Amino acid sequence: MRFLLLFLLFSLLACTAAFAQLTPMNEAGVTIGHIHWLAPDPEAHKKLWVDLFGAQVVNAGPLEVIKLPGIVILINPPQPGAVPGEPTTDRVAFLVRDMAETKKKLETANIRFSDGSDIANFPDGVRVEFIEDKSLKVPIAFHNFHLYSANADTLRDWYARIFGGVKFPEGSNFPGGEVRFTSQQDPPRVPSMGHTFDHISFDVKNLEEFCKHLQAQGVKLDMDIIDATKQIGLKVTFITDPAGTRIELTEGLAGI
Repeated sequence: MRFLLLFLLFSLLACTAAFAQLTPMNEAGVTIGHIHWLAPDPEAHKKLWVDLFGAQVVNAGPLEVIKLPGIVILINPPQPGAVPGEPTTDRVAFLVRDMAETKKKLETANIRFSDGSDIANFPDGVRVEFIEDKSLKVPIAFHNFHLYSANADTLRDWYARIFGGVKFPEGSNFPGGEVRFTSQQDPPRVPSMGHTFDHISFDVKNLEEFCKHLQAQGVKLDMDIIDATKQIGLKVTFITDPAGTRIELTEGLAGI
């Protein structure tokens, strides 16, 4: 497991500055990090993002990193351990400058939208919402993670308190994007680990100090911090939110 995490960290090192530059951190030392999906055919997903949205791909050994303005996407093969059911991680959302053009591209690639919505159903259960913003300076940019829990308001408050987010009715706002929440009690959502949308991510200023802050508030680390700064300039650990969403915390991604 430790070797796999170090290998994934090496892939992140390939994310060079401009195209996927993260947004500067808030006063809590936090910014949105990366999207991480698990899918049987990462190559097929990579091709879609490159062909449809002009994503850049960086090779790091056998792993490939997909880069879009403001965000990094990692796609790896599935891992065991997923609890059966619908996970707390529901979808991600991107801003697009032209919704009609975006839908035409997706439909040409045989990607359909859920009835009456702007949520596209990519292969392997990957759900992506598109939001039009004609003032956008680039064709596409990250907007939000969308999570489910038994109590959306309670979870929104937790994210705002733990990560220094600015609350609004539907979620919490962070540098680089939002985390949005929807309540669902029946059937309950299950933990995200091992599902297609395995986890969300934040990059933080000082991981050791930030984790001390978390632990002082009763948040447990899922694993010890891996310090790979000498090898690749990054540190990483994981936590789990009260609803069961896996969260990766990195230090150093914003400066790469």
